[in-house]
Amino acid sequence: MKTVALALGSNMGDRLGNLRQAVHLLENQRIRVTTRSDVFETKPVGFENQKRFLNACILAQTDLSPLELLAETQRVETLLGRARDVRWGPRTIDLDIVLFDEMVVNEETLVIPHPRMTERAFVLVPLAQICPGRLHPGTGETIAALAEKIRNEDRSMQRIAPL
Repeated sequence: MKTVALALGSNMGDRLGNLRQAVHLLENQRIRVTTRSDVFETKPVGFENQKRFLNACILAQTDLSPLELLAETQRVETLLGRARDVRWGPRTIDLDIVLFDEMVVNEETLVIPHPRMTERAFVLVPLAQICPGRLHPGTGETIAALAEKIRNEDRSMQRIAPL
């Protein structure tokens, strides 16, 4: 079994409900969610003219390959009405694989560790809650150290609820 970290985000409809439903839909015989971060409300990045996001991270155990896990996250996004109309635009759910064990993956459709995770407080802050000592395979730094560097990026980040 491999340990994976997923980042979740939603800014359409019942944002908290979307996050919780995504976790529920991900859990099956081949994906076992072991740890959930709190949920944080954050400002949008990239395309800023949209509602604020709710973001969280989970850790899970899986025997799926990285590409099989990607297919499963995309299946859940589709079930929850995800439309890919505008890059970084509004979405009912966004599921990103940010870490997959200690692997580095560079496929056309999947890059792990997530290529922009070290720039995003909305990923690093909740991730540091659930695996602070885990090392980023690319930088060799702990998730807690990376989160501390970027924590002030979004001073408006607010803890909302447990996932």
